[in-house]
Amino acid sequence: MRSRRLIGDILLYVVVIIGFIASIYPVYWMFVAGTQNNQQIFGKLPYLWFGSSLLQNYKELMLNSGINIYQAILNSLIISLSSTILAVISASMAGYAFAKYHFKLSKTMFQIILGALMIPPQVTLIPLFILVSHLGLVNTYWAIILPATISIFGVYLMRQTFYSFPAELLEAARIDGLKEGGIFWRIVIPLSRPTLSALGIITFLASWTNLLWPLVILNDSSSYTIPVALSTLMGTQTQPNYGMIMLGASIATVPMLILFLALRRNFISGIMSGYNR
Repeated sequence: MRSRRLIGDILLYVVVIIGFIASIYPVYWMFVAGTQNNQQIFGKLPYLWFGSSLLQNYKELMLNSGINIYQAILNSLIISLSSTILAVISASMAGYAFAKYHFKLSKTMFQIILGALMIPPQVTLIPLFILVSHLGLVNTYWAIILPATISIFGVYLMRQTFYSFPAELLEAARIDGLKEGGIFWRIVIPLSRPTLSALGIITFLASWTNLLWPLVILNDSSSYTIPVALSTLMGTQTQPNYGMIMLGASIATVPMLILFLALRRNFISGIMSGYNR
């Protein structure tokens, strides 16, 4: 019995290690390739250690790529942070309303919202473009921020989190004279920080890596987000410098890693608190 358990533990650790390597290797290789030239990247044997072409790739990225990567990163930061803040606020308010306020057709409305998750975003691309064009927002930050302020997944996640909030706690706050707005901002929100952090990370990453919609709506290189700017690198040269492209992708990855490391303690607990209710 003990030997079977030992074998099971060993197999579990092997699977975890293999999964870890498979997950981390593409990111590691991206950073490594950013320091190499095309010959090393496409060599017969994989060159798995950092090369000596970092400065050359960086100079080419800054001077000859035709893009301003730091301007693109700034654009992405402004758009992603704004979208995340607005999406978290709207999702938490809507989720709280669906969880704690019982009004006519509330269940039907929530089911319709969940049904919208089944609609591919590509289907709404043309209607959204027409709407944004009529509003005069083409090639602006707001054209990307406003559609991202409503997160259907965020509404579902926050509703599941708020659904298990003890009604006695809310009633006690009302008896003490706290109004509904005060209950939400001073009691509900502080107790939901793990889930809010998890939703914030998911929303930020989705906005940061969004390529299709910014590619459609932005036509000025000075307003490009980082995915759009990186996508243009392949078409600016007859023989692309893949080390330069990988270096640009590595630079674009750093803010996401910083965000995740800063909020990693709340991420898993926030996701689990939303799904376990």
